[in-house]
Amino acid sequence: MVELLRKKPIKENIGEMGPALAILLATLVISTFITEFTFTFGAQALWKTLLRFLRLSLFLTLPLFLLPSICSLVEGFLNRGNRHLIQVQEDRDTAIRALKNWVIRPFQGIGLSMLLATRLLSLLQLYTGSSITVQAILPPGQFNAGRFFSAMAIAVMVSLLLSLLWTLDDLGVRHYNRKTGEVRMIGKYVGLLLPTLFGFYGIISLFESNTRLLAVQYITQMTVVLYPPFVVFNVMHSRYLKSREEVLVKRLKAAPVTILMDGQEATISKA
Repeated sequence: MVELLRKKPIKENIGEMGPALAILLATLVISTFITEFTFTFGAQALWKTLLRFLRLSLFLTLPLFLLPSICSLVEGFLNRGNRHLIQVQEDRDTAIRALKNWVIRPFQGIGLSMLLATRLLSLLQLYTGSSITVQAILPPGQFNAGRFFSAMAIAVMVSLLLSLLWTLDDLGVRHYNRKTGEVRMIGKYVGLLLPTLFGFYGIISLFESNTRLLAVQYITQMTVVLYPPFVVFNVMHSRYLKSREEVLVKRLKAAPVTILMDGQEATISKA
């Protein structure tokens, strides 16, 4: 992670992660001098907020170094029979863009995290046989080992799933059916719609046992906490792809091709 940051000057790092740093700074000011904004207030908000941001960013980013191994693992499932992976050169896009990296992908991560958290709460409720309220996922006043490891496990799972889907999308890796000539994106709806829609289903469940105003407050607070780390994560992901693209494509065994348009028909040609 440090090496990826060093590859660019400080000014460019700040520019690419601007929204994350702005939200983090606003959180520090409000939580320290005005009111309890993200589950902490006063002087302790300075170190608790920064520590939480660094911890989440670290656990989201470190799994990136497992990407080559993950690509080798999924390659065997995706290259089968008449279907195999190709890299469409026209679809490659590893650039950092405002809409993609500052809006869509951070909220994908937040939605998927909410989904996994609510599913975990449901399992705990079935196991214990007692009702579990939203307070169970809000940060406690003191350290709790069980909550800490559960949160970190969710962060790692979210990181592995999204980084793989983003890699396939950004590198232009597609599923090609030799028999029909059809080219499809992999996990298009899983990568975008599932975290967003089903994640917000989990958030809506907060309204069942709380007033609407309190539920909106919880949602806002959790979003503010998670947004900066997810911006850092997906920006670092884009940088990692640029430096390791050749290795990842090789691990996926995706043949580089171009799409040749002839009227209304598309044909595959080796790049």
